[in-house]
Amino acid sequence: MSADLASLSPVAMRSTGRLAAVVSALLLLGALVVLAVPAVGIATGRWRLLPILSGSMAPRLPAGSLALTTRSPEASIRAGDVIVFNIPIGDHHLTAHRVVRVLSGGPHPVVETKGDANTTPDPWRLRLNGTTAWIVRAHIPFVGYAAVFTRRWGFQLLGVGALALLAVCLRYLWRPERASADTTLAAHAANQP
Repeated sequence: MSADLASLSPVAMRSTGRLAAVVSALLLLGALVVLAVPAVGIATGRWRLLPILSGSMAPRLPAGSLALTTRSPEASIRAGDVIVFNIPIGDHHLTAHRVVRVLSGGPHPVVETKGDANTTPDPWRLRLNGTTAWIVRAHIPFVGYAAVFTRRWGFQLLGVGALALLAVCLRYLWRPERASADTTLAAHAANQP
């Protein structure tokens, strides 16, 4: 490999370096967009991200997935929608289950829910008391585990990692151009008496 690099002309080496810098800049820009788009959606309330921690919605939402949810008017909830809600019993934890039946419609519908992997419906009748409900629109497998990790450890670790990646990319982009072998030999020869 080093013999191949040594055989490159200075122009070819600069072109390779420029190409690497452009590819690095594009990757950095792509990473920033991937981080910024969800952050803007969450900050504006357009969507929420919910880690799926149990297998009750498998195979559609396997454990460890990160579900993307958007708001929808409660009056438009239909059987088949996967909604996110606080269960009305016990610890009132947040869960995502499918609406299997709308028992009464209107502005505050009462629905029956069930996890896809469960054999029976949930043991409650859920009354939706707000104006909008969160409906699962998509999911990303395995990313939910990372979301739980960042929630537990805060965004400090994510922030430190992002800053370190940014520093490495910027260092690579803005490093001084190395002298080629030809210019180094010429400068050395010029300094010889």
